[in-house]
Amino acid sequence: MIFAPAMRYLELFAKRHRDTAALAYHDSRWRRDKAPLLDHLGAVIDRVQAHSRGGACNEANFVTSCNKCNTRKSDALPQDFGARSPLRPIRGKYGEPEHWDGLSTLFIILVEQVPHFASPTERDWLHALRPSHSLLTIESE
Repeated sequence: MIFAPAMRYLELFAKRHRDTAALAYHDSRWRRDKAPLLDHLGAVIDRVQAHSRGGACNEANFVTSCNKCNTRKSDALPQDFGARSPLRPIRGKYGEPEHWDGLSTLFIILVEQVPHFASPTERDWLHALRPSHSLLTIESE
């Protein structure tokens, strides 16, 4: 999965360094035609038990899911969704990646290049993701 805010900053970075306006890295509404990678690989926070079924809004009820699976799951219970759409393991030609971070390190690097562009939520993500030993700071903290 891909840390979605990283794609927003990747698009911003690419647009700043190239004379192009049409890129398909990020869309705030996650439209398939505007950001196909987010549709398939974008990481979202999902409730194990849906809010419509009385699911709590707390950490114990949250999981990470890809956007596509989250959409397909809707308000189904995990066991019902699993029975309807069993996971199929994906095998890479050279094995599974050992150090994949979903582009969260790239997010840190890119946000720190344009800190004035960061939303309050992205600043919170930056604080949560940035290593405690980092010497990098964000403007106006």
